[in-house]
Amino acid sequence: MKLWAAAGVGIAVLAYFASLSNLILITLGAFLAYGIYRYYEFVSRYPKGPFPFPFIGNVTEIDPKVLHKSLERVGKGQSGMYTMFIPHPVVQITDFDVMREAFIENGEAFTGRPQNKIIQEVFSFAPNAGVINSTGEVWREQRRAAVSILRDFGMGKNHMEELVCSSIEDYLIHLDTVADKENIDLRWPIQVMVANVINEVLFGFRYKYDDCQPLMDYVICVNEVTLSPILKRDFPVQMLLGVMKNRGVGIAMAIPAITKIPCIRERTIGKTESRMKEINQYIVDNVTRARRDYNVEDEPTCFVHACKQRMQENNNLDDVNLMTTCSDFFLAGQETTTTTLRWAMLIMAKSQEIQEKLRAEIHAVVGTERLPTMADQVKMPYARACVLELQRFANILGTNVQRTTTQDVIIRGQRIPEGTWVNADIHYVMANDPIFENSDEFRPERYLAVDGSSLRKVGPLKTGAGI
Repeated sequence: MKLWAAAGVGIAVLAYFASLSNLILITLGAFLAYGIYRYYEFVSRYPKGPFPFPFIGNVTEIDPKVLHKSLERVGKGQSGMYTMFIPHPVVQITDFDVMREAFIENGEAFTGRPQNKIIQEVFSFAPNAGVINSTGEVWREQRRAAVSILRDFGMGKNHMEELVCSSIEDYLIHLDTVADKENIDLRWPIQVMVANVINEVLFGFRYKYDDCQPLMDYVICVNEVTLSPILKRDFPVQMLLGVMKNRGVGIAMAIPAITKIPCIRERTIGKTESRMKEINQYIVDNVTRARRDYNVEDEPTCFVHACKQRMQENNNLDDVNLMTTCSDFFLAGQETTTTTLRWAMLIMAKSQEIQEKLRAEIHAVVGTERLPTMADQVKMPYARACVLELQRFANILGTNVQRTTTQDVIIRGQRIPEGTWVNADIHYVMANDPIFENSDEFRPERYLAVDGSSLRKVGPLKTGAGI
């Protein structure tokens, strides 16, 4: 009898725990179902795109090593605008007309920048400073001040052209000194040529080709944290559509809280943080050098001088924004221009017929005794077509600097909520717009009129649509 009683108690206990387990499972299932329901309710607020998995979104569709190719593959199955969840929502625009509607016709709604904690901590001198990563009124004030200073300082077309031509002449002189070598690596000469234009504008000095180690160290650091090796089409780019190749940075951007743990911070952003300090120090050293002997009563000879002079009357200008703006200008102009020119060297070396035709036009219009000037361009349609096709074909910025919406906005009948990250997919447009037939071919003729004596308007360019 006791045995049966004990067995009965055991069965009752098992039944209790079984029912408790079922209750827990049912409760968890209910919470999960509710979470999934709310997730897809959230997804429905954005322009339609590829189906996202619950909570992780479309992360599995993105290969950070060939980001532009991943987005191209996804984009071909969508309209000109769609949303990727990686896992937060990013609206991708892959059509030039949609870009125009968004960034020109509704430009005010797209003036924000993503204020990611890691971007602000690691990649800026200070949060919300400068002209690239700032947003709102700070961005407006810094942009207005920078444009005003450059204009008043005399950075018009003529002065810039003089600086460019002078730097090119130094570059050609340097090439003459190494012309007898069997192999010539043009990477660093081109870097110095471009840097000298930017340096003279910002800091008032140039590098000598045999004494430019600070610049070389700076470029190496930049390449380590950005698009290195930038000359490759399949350059590595981290998730979240940024420009850092370190995948740990992408994880930290997605989950900033993990960087509060020292060992995790070191493994995710430690190296990048160290390199950015070196990059920032380069800017600090050059700004300090430019300001050292400058008297605000004297006429400014560079951007730093002009900023120092303006600081006395403009409270929005300070040392932090000066440093950040100089860094923004240098980062934006140095690698992009250098990489475009390196692509030009490769393309011209491969396309001998195009090179000869371009050379013939230059000699016919300019001769051999001087450099071309902007005034010559109206007589050089083939050269202009080559430049346009070079920018399209090289396509060095697969995705541009991101924006965020500052208010709810309707584009092509679809609502984009306030605070949404928006990305102009330049690579997709340049490689897939129907107007660029055989887009994988370098053909300057696509920009020429039938008679070859003038240009015809052919679709979007890098500087078009406010992107």
